[in-house]
Amino acid sequence: MKKLHIKTFGCQMNVYDSSRMRDALRTMGYREALEPAEADVILLNTCHIREKAADKLYSEIGRMDAVKRARRAGGKDTLLIVAGCVVQAGGDELMRRAPAVDIAVGPQNYHRLPELIARAGAERLIVADFPTDSKFDFLPRARASGAVASVAVQEGCDNFCAYCVVPYTRGCEYSRPAKDILDEVASLVETGAQEIMLLGQNVNCWYGEGDRMDLGDLIRSIAKIDGVKRIRYTTSYPSKITRNLIAAH
Repeated sequence: MKKLHIKTFGCQMNVYDSSRMRDALRTMGYREALEPAEADVILLNTCHIREKAADKLYSEIGRMDAVKRARRAGGKDTLLIVAGCVVQAGGDELMRRAPAVDIAVGPQNYHRLPELIARAGAERLIVADFPTDSKFDFLPRARASGAVASVAVQEGCDNFCAYCVVPYTRGCEYSRPAKDILDEVASLVETGAQEIMLLGQNVNCWYGEGDRMDLGDLIRSIAKIDGVKRIRYTTSYPSKITRNLIAAH
C-alpha cells in the first residue's frame, strides 16, 4: 500500500485544500502515514500570508530532505511535493532554493496531482498557472473524516489591499455554483458530517444564480439538508454584509 504524509501550514482554506488533495490521492491507492519516514509521498501545503510561514517551510524542507536521504539509503524512493500559496507567489524561487522538492503545485492546480505524480521522476515539475477550468470539476466526491467538515464556496479576492498577497496567490474572486456546493455538503453529511464550515477568502462575496443568490440564501439552502446541525462561515468582509445575510442569522 502506498503511503502519503501531509503537513499543512496556514489558514482553514489550506486545511480544506489538504483534505481534497488527500481525496485525490486516495483514488491512486494512497493511504495516510502519520510519520514522514513511512511515506512514499510527502506533501507540504504552504501559506504565504506571513513571512515566517515561508521561512518555516524552508526549514521543513530541510528536515524532509533528510527523511528522503534516509529512505533512499534503505532502498525506498520518496516524492517531496510542495503545494499552496508559496508556490503561486514564487515557485521558480522555491525550486531554485530547494533542490529536494520534486513537484511544486499552486492552489488552483492541485487536482492535477495524480497526473504530476505519474510523471515525476525524470524531471522536477512545477505548475502554478491560473487555469480556465475550475479544479473542483475534477476532484473526487468529498468524504467527511469527522463530525465537522469544511466546504470551499468562494476563492480569491478583488480588493488588492496594499498589505495583502491574496489576490496574487489565490486569484480573482470566484464563486462555486450553488448546486455543486449543496452536492458536496450532502456527500459530507452522508459520510458523517454534522457541522459545515463554509470557507472563502471573502466568503460573503459568494453569489449564485446570476447574482440572484447571496450567502444568506446559500445558508438557508444548506440548512434544508437533512443531517446538518450547525453552519459556520469564515472569513467575511465587512462591506459585503447584506440585509439578507443578517436576516439569515
